[in-house]
Amino acid sequence: MVPTPLLRPDEFFAERAPGLSIGRAAAVVLVVALLTTVVVGAFGWTLSQRLTATTEIPNDERPPDWVCEGETNSEAEEMVQEGCDEPKQKTVVVGDLLWDAFSQRLPLVFVGVLFAWPLYAVALHVASAVVGGDGSFLDTLAVTAWGMLPSAFQAVVGFALLYTALGGIDLAASDPEMLASQIRSLSQRARGDTVLLSLAGAVWQGYVWTFGLKRARDLSTGGAAFAGGVVAVAVFLLSLA
Repeated sequence: MVPTPLLRPDEFFAERAPGLSIGRAAAVVLVVALLTTVVVGAFGWTLSQRLTATTEIPNDERPPDWVCEGETNSEAEEMVQEGCDEPKQKTVVVGDLLWDAFSQRLPLVFVGVLFAWPLYAVALHVASAVVGGDGSFLDTLAVTAWGMLPSAFQAVVGFALLYTALGGIDLAASDPEMLASQIRSLSQRARGDTVLLSLAGAVWQGYVWTFGLKRARDLSTGGAAFAGGVVAVAVFLLSLA
């Protein structure tokens, strides 16, 4: 069986470190970033399609009151007041508002994963140096990338859990209080599962990072486990914030 970084990381890194391919590592992080963004977007879209209630919001197509209430003495002023016949409020679907907010944040999800890569690498490099690690930062950067792969699986499984939780909740209520209650119910259902999922992901990350650092930074298994475990625990705690 060919050793893989996720299931047999000790053998995988033993065959390749030092001198790990930074190009492959970058490709791994890019895949993780894309997949995570797609999963977050898919959840936002799914949730928005379930929120069919409507609400009233200010009508952006109508000029401000101070414009509409003024007297028109010229053709230019009349042109400014075009649209004053439009209603002050317009009815929109709550799900559409949610999707607008989600779609605006999707680029941040993608960029956030890319920025996390060097930050995690610095943390792993420093932690492994504390226990006597020796090796290039580029190798640590590559090890970090492979250890981020479990987060992609975590995102997919998390989406499946949240999708399942959505199945038992009615989000079509038009009453704001009832809708808020349903959202809280969804959050409570998902919280326990997502915490366990994040913990499992952190353990998996720590497992990959342990053997990656062992081979790339010439550490004992115990020293590498300390360095990788500390960073994995920190990532887990940050995910709960």
